[in-house]
Amino acid sequence: MATPAVERARALLTRLPLQIEKTIFASPAGKKRLAKRLVAMLPAHGTYVEPFAGSAAVLFAKNEVGVEVLNDADARIAGAYRLLKRLTSKDVAQLAKLDWRGDRATYDRLRSSNPTSDVAKLHKFLYVAHFSYGKMWGRSFSPTQQGVEAQMPARLEKHLPRIKKVHVFSGDYEPVVRKFDGKDTVLFLDPPYAGYDAYVGEKKFDEQRFFKMLKSIKGNFLMTYGIRGELPRLVKDAGFVVKQIRVPRTIASMRGVGGPSVLTQLLVSNYDIAHKAEGPDADSVEILDFNPHDATDCKAAFATTSTLIKGIDPGDERFVLGVVLEPEVVDAQGDIYSAEEIRSAAHKFMEDFQGLGLQHRDRVNGDVKILESYLAPDDLVIGGTAMKKGTWLFGVRVLSDELWGMVKDGELTGFSIGGSARRTAEDAA
Repeated sequence: MATPAVERARALLTRLPLQIEKTIFASPAGKKRLAKRLVAMLPAHGTYVEPFAGSAAVLFAKNEVGVEVLNDADARIAGAYRLLKRLTSKDVAQLAKLDWRGDRATYDRLRSSNPTSDVAKLHKFLYVAHFSYGKMWGRSFSPTQQGVEAQMPARLEKHLPRIKKVHVFSGDYEPVVRKFDGKDTVLFLDPPYAGYDAYVGEKKFDEQRFFKMLKSIKGNFLMTYGIRGELPRLVKDAGFVVKQIRVPRTIASMRGVGGPSVLTQLLVSNYDIAHKAEGPDADSVEILDFNPHDATDCKAAFATTSTLIKGIDPGDERFVLGVVLEPEVVDAQGDIYSAEEIRSAAHKFMEDFQGLGLQHRDRVNGDVKILESYLAPDDLVIGGTAMKKGTWLFGVRVLSDELWGMVKDGELTGFSIGGSARRTAEDAA
């Protein structure tokens, strides 16, 4: 049952849709939907630093201060900001005349191009970033964007004056933090979340090194983080302020395979942020105390991926079969599912959902059609792959050329089921 705060939030969102600030370009797992609320939680400062910039949604949502700094480990992102900083009015006029309409052929041409001028380089980056599946730069064209006009010239006109004054760095986060940290500094930290989507590099994140840096910060920091990994426990035990933030999702934002009605993240700071959560839309965010040692506080999202079974029927073009869940097998979260639990999940999916998503983000029901969903009636060997009785098998036909290319190239390697669950401790026998 939803809490009163969540119910109020849903009613509020129904009456007054949240106005989301559009940045120059988007990024996977960006903070544009939370940016205004996060800005309201920041203390006064003279220097502002985002060591994990991405689309810099929080920077663009806040008032300008004397020194502002962006850093990103992705050289393409940092390079784009540097190109933006040195654009002339003539360059901007030239960019505005270029093609900003979504088109698969244009996308493929730009993605494989090697431009030499600043204008051409920036056009390639912004076009590919805007029209990529899930804003995952350069992966494949999003079919829903075919024929859609990007309002890029207007975004450039709005944000260029701000970005020209920002210091831009590319590389590891720690040198930038050390350089600009001080008593008058505020850092907004949105590092990779350990234990989440490896597609954008989260599994490589060194939580211990990052935690050591957090403890040495002299200024104020506000951090958003997931609820997995070791860092939530480390920051709580170290005495930092840790809140669990639950943001109701509108239907429009609930993309992919269903998903929870709220998004759960952590807010971590070295100052009190509780009183900063006030404002006209405060009821649309539920902020709770977080205790990593109390399992009832942590309703964790999960995703488990299984390998595709290939070469089943070469004559059946674009047919893909894979294992969704296998009974009594330990998954990536260390959990084991019984045959009965898998049976219930498989039936529930077909009865109530049948939603298909790419990387748990973008709905692809129009690009992929479900052909089979069944439970193995006995131990089986299919295509050289052995599986146990009760295994949930799932077969689809891939209609999209882009998705089929990603399957053939090995970019898409399995089916993944997502959901949420409470982890509870059991008494020792």
